[in-house]
Parts: sequence; structure tokens; C-alpha cells
Amino acid sequence: MAIGTNFKATQDLKVIIGTEATVGSGTLHASGTWDQLPMIAPPTINENQVALDTGSQQTGIYTPNHNQMKQRLDNPIWEIQLQYLASPTAWARGGVYGLFKDGTVPSTLDSDFTPPDWTDGATNTYADHPTATIYIGGGNYANDNGDFKYKGCVCKSIELSHSIDSNGGYPVITATFVTGYKGDGANNSVTDGTLGGGTNGSGWTDLSGDAPVHWTSLTSLVGKHQGETAGSSSYDVRAFGYNLSASREIARVGYQDTTDYKPYSYEQVGGFSVSGDVTYKKDSNHGSIDDYLRNDTMSGFEFSNGSGYTVYLNGLVSDVANDTGSPELRNTVSFQGAGNPKTSGNTTAFADGSGGTVTVTSVGHGLSNGQRVTIAGTTSYNGSFYISSVTADTYKITDTWVANDATGTWTLHADSKAIVSIDL
Repeated sequence: MAIGTNFKATQDLKVIIGTEATVGSGTLHASGTWDQLPMIAPPTINENQVALDTGSQQTGIYTPNHNQMKQRLDNPIWEIQLQYLASPTAWARGGVYGLFKDGTVPSTLDSDFTPPDWTDGATNTYADHPTATIYIGGGNYANDNGDFKYKGCVCKSIELSHSIDSNGGYPVITATFVTGYKGDGANNSVTDGTLGGGTNGSGWTDLSGDAPVHWTSLTSLVGKHQGETAGSSSYDVRAFGYNLSASREIARVGYQDTTDYKPYSYEQVGGFSVSGDVTYKKDSNHGSIDDYLRNDTMSGFEFSNGSGYTVYLNGLVSDVANDTGSPELRNTVSFQGAGNPKTSGNTTAFADGSGGTVTVTSVGHGLSNGQRVTIAGTTSYNGSFYISSVTADTYKITDTWVANDATGTWTLHADSKAIVSIDL
């Protein structure tokens, strides 16, 4: 057989994604659409390879023994990594909705997140976007087909980067998906342009013309807890860029048969890991931000253009670095994303906290300095407040002391409930 003379250029690869109707079905949800992502790098292509297990070497034998090697078909989980322009539509369709189980805008990772049902064949709730089907058009060159189709894909992580110094000042997302379902390399619906029942590619939406937001249109806020407007001008910074990462571990659960070894389900192992950093010009406002470097106070960063683009991270400062290699001094502040699993509770007493504050008693509230709560069911203290002077069973709010209203309730405000919020 002669060596083939045909080839497939990596720049011609198309990545098309859509939310599945049921887990592992590979069919589009009734409420979904097929979307072609604006890729800026070739995607990962998996050839259904599996792990090779090797037994212990026998004594007296000095070469590898194939009888002690086995390719494991029972537990593979393949990764697919996509790097694309984070335009107003692509950012969500390319993984964020599924990662956060939140198909609204903005999409948030809330403190009370619980994983969806990933059982094989389970009906997907479209708003949760539990699993997706990913087509890599042209990823499997052959005479009669040219695509790879991966079904049952779960978003494992996203990395969002936006900087004036990279990618022309436009945001980029790197999304990593995993699947325990064997890829279909004998599919040609993208190559033939028939995916979604269309012709010549009319069955999907090409997002390459979706214009992203440029860095120069953003304002930035660092340190002050998100959503707080009082005195926020002291936390304005001239930022040069930020990075945000949210990831989790996804494992497959067993296999159903020895025909295609498809999994029974997936499970999320442990919690999310959320982090971010922001680099900004060091100036007089850094003195205000400095208070958050050591006082166990919730803080974070927020970027917005005032008309649809808003990204924020809530958490605690984990590291600070000074950059002296630029014309001006710069600080890079890193944050560990954090929330509060307890999102509501009861109040049992109010007391004069002095200095225009009120001390609220709520046993075992689990809150942190800087978080925002909404108090209800009282006569004198209903409303939303940023809390301070937190102890195990009390916290302070800024309000006028009137009387001990005793009972009431508090709920964590949406600003503080969200560990990460993204709308690009």
C-alpha cells in the first residue's frame, strides 16, 4: 500500500458543540443549538487510546513480557481541551454554563452548588447543561468521513484570561471537557455540512463573527467586596490583566457491558478549586487594598464595561508579588476563591454595637468579614448589610441601634453567594 498523499490542515478544523438531550446520547437537546466556537488554537483530538497496565517484572526474565500487559478498556476517561475567543455568546456555550450548572446570564458558581445527575441516559435539564456533544470537523481524515464526535462530555475546568498585553487585548477561555464514551471517528456530518439538518453548514451557528470586548473598555475594582459601592473609588485600579480558573475532578463510574464499555455515570470528586489573580499599577489606592492582605476579610476583584461585561471573583488574598521589571511599579494580587456553604440562618438577638453599628447574634452562622447578608422578619433591621467584626456567633452591621428585635432571619446576598460570576 502506497503512502497516502492526502492530508488535513490543522487550521481547517472546526469545533461545534451542543447540549445533549440525555446523558451520553449524542443528540441535541430540544432547546439547544449547535454552535461553532471561534477557536484560536487547534483542539485536542483523542483516538480512543486507553491506558496500558503492566505487571511486575518476573525474576530471571530481562525483557518486557507482553503476556503481562493489558490495555484497560474498563475505565478510560478522555480529555478534550478547547481554546477559543471569549466572545459574548461563545464564552457560555463553550463550557461555562455546564461547569457552573447555571445557564443564566451572568453565570455564577454559587456557594450551595450541587452536581447534576450524570447517570447514563438521564434527561438533561437544559438550564443546567450537564453534558455536551462535541464535533471536531475534519479531525479524522479518511476517504468517506472526516470528523470526530465525542458524546457525554462534562466540562471539567475553565481558565479565563484577559489582558492588555496578550491576544490583542481580547479575552480567551481554555475549557477542558472529559468523556467516558468512546469517540465516533466514522462521522462526516460536519465535513459534509449536514449537522443539525442543514446543508453546507447551515445547521449550526458560526460564532466567529461574535465580537468580544476589548480590554480598554473595562474598569477594574480590587479588594473591596463585590457589590459594595460605598467608598469603592478607593479601590479603583489601573489594571493590566487578570486570570481566573475554576476546576473540579470528574470520575467515571464503572462500565455497563464489554461491547463499548460506556460508563454508568460520572461523579464529581471533591469540591471546586477556584483561584484568580490581577496585575495593576501600584499607586495610592493600594493602601486601601492592603487592608485585605492579612485580616481574614473576604475580598476579590471585579471587571466591568457597564454594558454587559462583568467578571468577579470572591475570596481571600493568597499571595502578593511586586513587579519591578516594568516602567512603573506593579502589584499582582492572587486570590483563593471561597464562599459559604451555609446560605441562611436565624437571628436570636440584637445589641448596640456602638459607633453606629448593631451586633447581631446568630449561633454558628459561618459567615466572614465583608460578606453581605439580607436580614428579614425584624421590626428595625430589615435590609442588606455588609458584615464586620465577625465572631463564631455574632457579627456587626452598620445601622442605627433601636431595640432588641430578637428573632429574625438572614440570607446570604447574591453578591456574596456567588464565588465566581461571569458575563462576557
